[in-house]
Amino acid sequence: MTAAPNRGAAHAARRTDLESMLSTIRSRTFQMTDALTDDDLHRQFNSLMSPIVWDMGHVANFEEYWLLRELDGRAAHDPDLDGLYNPFDNPRWVRADLPILDRREAATYMDNVRGEALDLLRHTDLDPDTPLLANGFVWSMVAQHEAQHQETVLQALDLRDDLAPYVIATPRRLPRRTDAVDDAARVTIPGGTFSLGTDDRTHTYDNERPAHAINVDTFAIDKFPVTVARYSEFVRAGGYQRQELWTADGWDWITEQGHAAPQGWIPDLDGGWLVRRFGHITSLDPAEPVEHVSFHEAEAFARSLGARLPTEVEWEKAAAWDPETATTRSYPWGETAPTTDHANLGHRGWGPAPVGSYPAGASAYGVEQMLGDGYEWTTSFFEPYPGYTMFPYPEYSEVFFGEDYRVLRGASWATSKSTARTTFRNWDYPIRRQIFAGIRLAWDI
Repeated sequence: MTAAPNRGAAHAARRTDLESMLSTIRSRTFQMTDALTDDDLHRQFNSLMSPIVWDMGHVANFEEYWLLRELDGRAAHDPDLDGLYNPFDNPRWVRADLPILDRREAATYMDNVRGEALDLLRHTDLDPDTPLLANGFVWSMVAQHEAQHQETVLQALDLRDDLAPYVIATPRRLPRRTDAVDDAARVTIPGGTFSLGTDDRTHTYDNERPAHAINVDTFAIDKFPVTVARYSEFVRAGGYQRQELWTADGWDWITEQGHAAPQGWIPDLDGGWLVRRFGHITSLDPAEPVEHVSFHEAEAFARSLGARLPTEVEWEKAAAWDPETATTRSYPWGETAPTTDHANLGHRGWGPAPVGSYPAGASAYGVEQMLGDGYEWTTSFFEPYPGYTMFPYPEYSEVFFGEDYRVLRGASWATSKSTARTTFRNWDYPIRRQIFAGIRLAWDI
């Protein structure tokens, strides 16, 4: 595993980048959890979510398995932990009853594994002929895995409505537009063939590969995500009571659950809306993208306006395709890594930014805020691309393929910059709305 002497400076620089990524993400994990009491960490706020301390142990166990055991053949720190932190053997609603590590034990486990993993990284050749090692793929996978669990933890904290407000460690820092934008503006995307997906194996997941040509008919798409102002009209017009707007499954779900607005919305006395986020109740900005809606709600809203949700193919073309160069962009704006001028990512805003806040983040077609703020529901089922090859384990993508899940695209305000990209595919059940997800409409032309 020792690095070959002539691999060059590129591998050394890559190792430095990976160490920085791992450290940044771990610092954020501890920053998020340090603000919580032991009871908060061990308590299960909702049956949909794990106790947060379970996520901490799982993150360490995943890292240990891939970096220390699978990559370097080391013995397990504690073989019993594999059973406790296997998400398939232990669905979320049973995890609070497991004999999992407590706060201090979990933090120590995380620190011990990370110390060994970083030492291994510093002395390992990122062999381009070994898929797990090539350009540090497996370390990138581990970093992204932890970042995705941070989003899961934030979802749990956002459901924590019967306790004191969560202490947000960093203030809400978002741009404020001084000029008005047309939040119902549309962009026409010309039809034709483009390249969907990617062949990059540096840090993308198997379900994003391979890149392949696909034809799309001309369509129109919202320039901005659907705002609170637009969605509140749907609520006021009785959209949650109009059965004709909902599919049979959607209507059964909405009547059973009794929802009448997105998660967290509270009617205000002046006819507007308040919102509960992380236990804090504040005024809801009408210019913000709506979030915490299910696929069923998104679909009913679209139907109320004679529109539809985009397919994930349409979404990616609008976000990623550069018609002038006939290439797929890593980010809507190009290849420059995300900055605060491009998108609302990395917990910076603790909620969505008003639409029109990131003109520098527009795609080649002029569609804005396709990364950051909120994931966006598409009509597509989560299926493999033609030529899909599982790597490195089936439980990330393969076991979820099928019509149980709908694909979400983009990234939320809670998404790490290391995970946000135009080819990333998220997925969830159509009834789920604790995720930071919103809506962008599409139309046939």
